[in-house]
Amino acid sequence: MKKILFITILALILFSCERKDPVELGDLLIVTEYDGTPEENVEVTLYNSYDNFVNYVFVERQLSDEYGEEYFPELLPGWYYFEAEKAKSSLFAVYAMDSILIMGRQQSNKILIME
Repeated sequence: MKKILFITILALILFSCERKDPVELGDLLIVTEYDGTPEENVEVTLYNSYDNFVNYVFVERQLSDEYGEEYFPELLPGWYYFEAEKAKSSLFAVYAMDSILIMGRQQSNKILIME
């Protein structure tokens, strides 16, 4: 009797556990350009939802490298919003914003033209 009860409880435990598939992450590469050339030291801010974008709750902030590139690895799938800004002088700044869909196991690329 104890053996049957033990086997029944063990079977319930084994079959009640859900198997969760691992979430496949994606990558994002943003290239910032101004006047047709890559722009260095642009501050790019990444948001993981439109609500967070509106409320300035960002995921990560980076400065572009000498090739105008920012790389955001291992992002959860979904829509991401980003904005980029750089002061060109004390009276002049360039800005751009956009969004992109990140899908698992893929790298998404975006060229962001600053105006």
